[in-house]
Amino acid sequence: MVVNRRDVVLIVDDEPVIRRVLRQALEIAEYAVIEAADGVEAIAVLETGQHRVSAVLSDITMPRMDGLALVERLQDAHPQIPVVLASGVHTRESIPTPIAGRISGFLDKPYSRASVLAVIAAAIDRGAAA
Repeated sequence: MVVNRRDVVLIVDDEPVIRRVLRQALEIAEYAVIEAADGVEAIAVLETGQHRVSAVLSDITMPRMDGLALVERLQDAHPQIPVVLASGVHTRESIPTPIAGRISGFLDKPYSRASVLAVIAAAIDRGAAA
């Protein structure tokens, strides 16, 4: 997969250190990156319409709006954007079935740079093919 410089990934995580590490990994791979600290901020970023987001990478456990609620909101408002969830607490199998069917990938924390890039690339490819 060749990354298209126009591919924009929205990172959603309440931990600044996690956002910074993900940003660095994705930018080295030539993705553009936008950050949000929770689902509420992510929705606000998307609602501005300033960015053509290619994929969302979201933690599950966050204040205000968690990753599961974010998936539901995105399905209604932006169904074309693939969503990858990440968690150090939850497993893919523990995600409620209706939400699990809506995500494009899952990352168990701790994850490697290679796994992040592979899952994001696959999600973007599936989103582009839809």
